This record gives sequence, structure tokens and C-alpha cells, in this order.
Amino acid sequence: MWQGPAFAQAWDARHLTGNPARAEHLALLRSLLGDVPEGWIVDLGCGSGLVAQMVLDRSAGARIFGVDSSAAMLELARDRLAPYGDRVRLAEGDLTAVNQVDAPSPCGAVIAVQSLHHLTEPEYASAARWSFAHLAPGGWFFIIDRLAIPSQALYSAFFVLRERQAQSPNPPGWSGYLEWLEANGDRPLSVQGILRVLDEAGFVATALDVRGDRGMLIGRR
Repeated sequence: MWQGPAFAQAWDARHLTGNPARAEHLALLRSLLGDVPEGWIVDLGCGSGLVAQMVLDRSAGARIFGVDSSAAMLELARDRLAPYGDRVRLAEGDLTAVNQVDAPSPCGAVIAVQSLHHLTEPEYASAARWSFAHLAPGGWFFIIDRLAIPSQALYSAFFVLRERQAQSPNPPGWSGYLEWLEANGDRPLSVQGILRVLDEAGFVATALDVRGDRGMLIGRR
């Protein structure tokens, strides 16, 4: 579905809909970019270039290398980021095989916004190791993403929170939640799972801000 131009345009228009934590996490990311030195920042799953544009506007010395598997999304990104000239490089590549992506290195930060929850745990671990290898010492890994609800026993509490947050959709039962994840190709890891992956890749890592099944996690090389 991500390859279709109509879907890409619709997603671009509604990227904040149904995810009330996204705007706050992006604002937090914007503030944290002040700690990133000038130079290359890798945007894993750059989509239509919304986050890349925010980064480029925030930091005059930043350059973005964006990678995405969707040609339709990259087309939107090219149009959006054209005014930034040679501060931007875009490449088509699959995060399930990120080792095949030829990105600039070393870079000051790697950003992954709503892009890693489609990966299996081994693929996620590979992306974390790749990111660590491409970062300069002291470089940052910023992850903003969906998190797994860890068990059926806890689902009712998450449902109440999601309802209060106006998240959409919000399946009323555990089986509906699992079916919804499968239908969307989503394989989110839990907070603990992500932190384990980051630790094994070599990062000093923590969950900076968690709001139910949405979170911002950070790692530093």
C-alpha cells in the first residue's frame, strides 16, 4: 500500500491523525537536535520528507540522507525538499536489508520516526547495529515509534488510555488488536525489547518519553 501515490498523499495529509503523541515527540526531537553537530543526519524511513524538512529548518548546518522503500513517498519527499538543494540526498532502500544502503558516515544522528515497527526483531537489531556503525562517537539514535502492548493481561488498561488519548483505531479486545497489527504489517517491539536491541548494538540507551503504546527512545554511541 505504501507504494501507491494516492495512499502516500493521503498519509502525508493526515500524518498526525490518530496519534496524539506524535506532535509532542516531534517537538521534543526538534529541541534535542540542538545537541547534534553540523553535518549528515540519516533519516530511516523518511517517507514524504516531513521530518527531514523539520530537521533542515531547525539546523542550518544539517544535511539529510533519507532512505525509504516507497517510490511514491520518495517522490513527495523530492518535491518537498527540493528547495534545500545539496543539503539533501534521498535513496530508495528497504529497512529489512539496511546493510545494502550506502549512507554517508560518520553522521551526527540517525532518526527513525514511525518506521521500525514494521521490522522483525532480527531486522530491528540489524538496523540498530547499522546505525551504530554509521554514527560518529557521541552520535545520537532517535526513535519515535509504536510500541507493543506487552500482554493480553494489560490490554484493558491500554485500551482505556488510548480511548482517552483519542487514538484511532482502538480495537476493544486483544484479538482485534492482534488482527489489526497483522493487517497493517506491524510488528512493534516492547520498550524492554527495543532497549535490549539498542544495548546489544552498543548504545547507551533509555526510553525518554513513553505514552502508552507510543514512545520516544534514544541511544548514544
